[in-house]
Amino acid sequence: IIGNSVKCLLIAQALFGRGIVVQPIIHPAVSERAARLRLFITADHTEAQIRNAVGAIVEELAKL
Repeated sequence: IIGNSVKCLLIAQALFGRGIVVQPIIHPAVSERAARLRLFITADHTEAQIRNAVGAIVEELAKL
């Protein structure tokens, strides 16, 4: 949960630029304070891919 629609969109765009596809779920689909990123993880994803995505999310959050 990011808690801000604009930040959520910015992070989603930055992650896409890094090759990580996430869906921003923003107001009015959820309340503004509940804006969030939706990730779809499957059995085909490797542990390295998941760790990379988590690290990228942490880095992009720190930039905001």
